[in-house]
Amino acid sequence: MVERVVVGPWKTNCYIYSSAKKECIIIDPGGSEAEIAARVDVLNMVPVGIALTHGHVDHVAALAKLRAGYASRGYTLPIAIHAADKRFLGIGGRESHRESLEHLGLDELNFFGVDPAELPKADVRLKEGDHVFNMDIVVLETPGHTPGSVCFYSEKEGILFSGDTLFFDGVGRTDLPGGSDKKLRESIQKKIGALPPETRVFPGHGPFTTVERERRGNSLFREPVVEARPVAPRVAAAPTVRSVAALPTVAVAKSRAVAAKKKPVKVAVAKKKVLAKKLKTTSTKRRGTTPHATKSTKAPGSKKKPAR
Repeated sequence: MVERVVVGPWKTNCYIYSSAKKECIIIDPGGSEAEIAARVDVLNMVPVGIALTHGHVDHVAALAKLRAGYASRGYTLPIAIHAADKRFLGIGGRESHRESLEHLGLDELNFFGVDPAELPKADVRLKEGDHVFNMDIVVLETPGHTPGSVCFYSEKEGILFSGDTLFFDGVGRTDLPGGSDKKLRESIQKKIGALPPETRVFPGHGPFTTVERERRGNSLFREPVVEARPVAPRVAAAPTVRSVAALPTVAVAKSRAVAAKKKPVKVAVAKKKVLAKKLKTTSTKRRGTTPHATKSTKAPGSKKKPAR
């Protein structure tokens, strides 16, 4: 059984989930604690714990008041979160939220009001493969949106609570402190992408979707994960001797011109002597003829044949 309650100023999807007859867990109570408790009562359920997909303020803001309200009715609600996001809870938790909200230019009063109380600490540290409060859902570690982001998956029911890792036609932001675009892509491609295509996805915000639908329409399922590598320091290369063939055309012409100028003097003198000899021979052969005369090959006294 899955019941959704939209809460808080950012319209967070808080879920009430049950795989038993009477017991349920509450996932991501980001506000409106009275409305969440009222919905649990309407369903005639008894909550056994609160599970968090990650520690951002819009998913945890109602923790203190919700747990205090159930404590007054005799119920103890342990809180479960991944160890990498524990800094968002307990002592110092409000400061972590303040840092994230200031990054967005927002005030924590939008979520906590004037209540100065610290958030309760985590009772259970989640890790990959854990069953959540003895329900039939297990933890999938999907860092990226935050270092400790997780999804809750039920193979039996074919459902996934994706938190802010995956939305309908979208993914969680990675520009807040602790976010990682590379890790988010890996989480989506290697963890969520490996689930059966018919798996129904219940995200932290917005409408429901399926793994199959996101595989077709969500670009992060197709784009390769690019690993950022440090840039190697530049080292000055040793000067190399290039052949004429390796030089640009202009450089080749210049090289040949320079080479021509540097030819030995003896070669130039020899060329002048050969040229002078040729001119002398030609002058001897052509003595007594006009410059345009053609030497005849006919025998003396032979008559010219008439043209036909």
